[in-house]
Formats: sequence, structure tokens, C-alpha cells
Amino acid sequence: MLPTSTLTAVTLFTVVSVVTGDERPNFIILFADDMAWGDLGANWNLPKTASDTPNLDELSEGGMRFTDFHAAASICSPSRASLLTGRLGIRNGITQLVPSAAVGGLPLNETTFAEVLHDAGYSTAMIGKWHLGNNGSFHPINRGFDYYFGLPFSPDSGCTDVPGRDIPSRNPCPKDLRSSTPLSGRSDYDSFEDCTGNSGYALPLYENYTVVEQPLDLWNLSASYAEKTVNFLKQTQNSDKPFLMYVAFTHMHVPLGHGSKFTNMSVNGFFGDTLREMDNIVGDIMSTLRAIGKEDNTMVWFTSDNGPWVIKCQYAGSQGPYIGKWQEIYGGGGSTGKLTPWEAGHREPALVYWPGRIKPGQVSDSLLSAMDIFPTIATIAGVAMPANRKFDGIDITEVLFGGKRIYDGRALFHPNSASSGTMGDLNTVRVGRYKALYLTGQDFAPAAACGGKTGPVQWHSLPLIFNIDTDPAESSPLNQTSAEYKAALGNIQNALIFIMDDIANDNTTIANWNTEPSCKPCCNPNHVACRCKD
Repeated sequence: MLPTSTLTAVTLFTVVSVVTGDERPNFIILFADDMAWGDLGANWNLPKTASDTPNLDELSEGGMRFTDFHAAASICSPSRASLLTGRLGIRNGITQLVPSAAVGGLPLNETTFAEVLHDAGYSTAMIGKWHLGNNGSFHPINRGFDYYFGLPFSPDSGCTDVPGRDIPSRNPCPKDLRSSTPLSGRSDYDSFEDCTGNSGYALPLYENYTVVEQPLDLWNLSASYAEKTVNFLKQTQNSDKPFLMYVAFTHMHVPLGHGSKFTNMSVNGFFGDTLREMDNIVGDIMSTLRAIGKEDNTMVWFTSDNGPWVIKCQYAGSQGPYIGKWQEIYGGGGSTGKLTPWEAGHREPALVYWPGRIKPGQVSDSLLSAMDIFPTIATIAGVAMPANRKFDGIDITEVLFGGKRIYDGRALFHPNSASSGTMGDLNTVRVGRYKALYLTGQDFAPAAACGGKTGPVQWHSLPLIFNIDTDPAESSPLNQTSAEYKAALGNIQNALIFIMDDIANDNTTIANWNTEPSCKPCCNPNHVACRCKD
């Protein structure tokens, strides 16, 4: 992160008035999974009858929508760790997926926004996917949340009794796995996550420390999430304590699944029906907030962890640098997808809503990151950020309340996220309108993606640089002999020097990536499939 300007007088007045009011503000952070920039109807200005996100569209109309907002990584565990800590994976230790049998998780000397707000007197809850370690002290209940209900890792990292639609297709969880064929490498199973070598393992659903369902019922999981979010909000109605609720949806990660009442609700097929279900949970949350009289004192954020899953590669003939761009499953957001440093791997739908505080109908093209959420809510809540460490996120209250544009001079770093290179390395840099890629291609691809093909990895000592303002599809790199390229390269090199020096002088952590089969959550350890329901 490059230095940014100080708050304007108008912004300072607004923030102070929020913090010193009669009630401390509440926060709801809604975090989708594998959702493309183009999946949000508001990003296309679609009519309500055509959009599969009418509730989110309504929030964007009533608040501020961001068009250049980025996940901190293009894969889920690093993205989630950075959201919670405001720090890149190269600092907080989470640079790759945390496996289901992980001994560790997000390092314990990293501090989440839930811990900071909990210590400041907030009631905190998390509902949804965690994926940052489940064993012992790494469980969400030990990372600042008073209440937890959800899935400890991704829905494709094991089997369910009533599976949803997957690419590739997924079979039900066998009743007894002792005589079943190992699933690793089978064409009808996704072998992406390292725990899927035993993907007959039944996925658990947690409430606090207890496994309440195993295998989980994927079709009805979202209905359970909706129920738990509503229940938590209702419990806050007569409490003087402010609250933080973090809702990490399973949507739109594969395998896709939705309740029967959403069947054929969308004109966009099964995917659209599933997206409608997620949006409906947002509607339930907002209607409950209004019913308990807390909407006006609650700041609501929405974004996603990374771009969408993929089913095939898009090759560009002899244009070697572009081999390895991925085609998304379902439209929107460009020509690339999850895992990659290309724009649709990390540019996300995003909005913030707070009636009476944030002027409605605003659209901001500020260059922002999910890591900005932590320092921003800390400022608004009037609490200090954790000491003795540096942050990649910045306080954007000046954008929210003062109308400032943060763009020129802002630097974002998009870490390698499994497509190629060392996980977590910063080989893709955005400074203002210019984006540089030092490493392209991919040396990793899920078995079902790209027909098993991978594009050649290429290191560019002179990076590919794109003007994202005029070329958001990243189709035509700047001429390396042009004055524009040379000026952009100088700023990009300065940003890299700054960030690497900053990290070298920071307190950083390293995650424990050891695995142990006994760390996999199981409600019945005497049964190979870990069953707790008929």
C-alpha cells in the first residue's frame, strides 16, 4: 500500500458524529463465494425482472456501489484471511487453501476484526463458510465470534447425502465408505482440494463447537443459514450491546444447490435459481433489521471472496502471454476466472449500505480492496487497530462519507493463487489505472477445467502492462517502447520496492500446513463416514 492522503474535514466530522452518537453502530458483512462481478444485476443496470439479485440491487440503490473493488486473493482461504485481518497472505501466513485435516489455520498471533470488536464490547456471530482452520484454537469461536454456525471448509471438499449441481457431477455420500472405490482422480469428482483424496469423507455442519449434521444437507443449507441469521438479529433487539454479524455464503461455489421453492425462479437456469436463493437471504436479513428497528444504525457490506469457477480455457492462438486465461462458467466479469491474477479472478461485486449515513444512489470507481473493510469499521466503531503490525487495507471513510475518490497512486497487489508460481507471491501489481503482470500462464488446473490442459508459464522481466481504464478485458498490453509504458513501469517498480521493504520490516506470521486425519471434524469417529444422521 502506498501512502494516502489524510481525511478531509467533512469526513472527520461525519465519522466523529457516528462514533459519539447515542448508540455504537452495528456491522453486517456479507461475503459471497466464487461470485463474478457480472453476477450482480446492479452492475449491468438490469431491470428488476431480469436481475437475479433484486435485494442486493436495492441495497446498492440505497447506498454506494463500487465498480473497481477487489478481493485480496483469487482463492478462498487467503482471501478470507485477508478480509479478517486487513493484511495480505504474505504477512498473515495464509497463502493457500487450508485443508480439512489441517493441524493449524490462521496463525493465532494474527488478529481478526471480530476479536477487536468483541474486545470492544460487541456481540459477534459468524454464519457460513470459515475455511481458516477448525482444530482447537483455530475454530471461529476462538477467533472472536460468540456464535458460529456453518461449514468449516468448502462444499466440494467432501460428500453430501443430497448433492447439488456440480461441474463435474457429484455422487451422493455412500452409506459406508470402507469398501468404496477411492475417489481421487475419478472423473466424476473434483480433486482440486488436497482433502479430496478421501472425498468420501462426509461434510460436517457446525453450531459452535458441535457437529450438528454430517453429511450436511446441501439443498437446505441456505435455509438453515437464513434461520440462524434471523435468530441472531432478533436476539439483539433488546440488547444494549452493538453487534457484528459476518455471513459467509456457500453460494456460488460448486456444487450448486438451492431449496425447491427457488426452482425455475430465474430465467438463467440452475445457476440463476441458486443466485436468487442467496439474494433472498439478504432480503431476509434486511427485513429483520427493519423489524427490530436497527436498520438505521447498521452498516451493511457486501462483496465476494474471488471470481467464479471455470469449465474450460480460452486460448489465444500464438499469443503466448495470454494462454491460460480461463473462461468463467456463467457470464459476467470478463474472460477469466478464479485462481488467476486476471481481472475477473479478483475484481468483485461490492456495495455498502447505511441509511441516513451514506448518501443513496452513489457509484464509486475508487480503487478499493476487501482488506479496507477492517480499518474502516474500526474507525467507525471508534476502536484501535491491532498494534505492532502493518496493514494493506486502508480506512476508506473519506470515500463513504466525504465523496473522495481514491485511485491515482493507490497500489493493490494480487498474489499468486494457484494458477502459477509460488502461492502468495506478489507478481501482479495495480497502481492507479495501470496493471502489470510479471508472471502469466498456469501450471495448475483442476482436472475438470481446461480439458486437463495448462498454459505455459512465462516470466516477463518487463511485465505486461494494461491500462485498465481503457482495456478492462486486458486484451492489449501497452507497447513497451511507449512513454506511457515507461511511466507506468516506474510507478509499478516503486510500488513493489515499497511493499517488499514494508513486509521485510513488519511482524509477519507463517501458518502451520501440517495435516492429521484426526483433525477432520467427525460426529461419530467410530464410523468411517462420520455420520450423525440417518
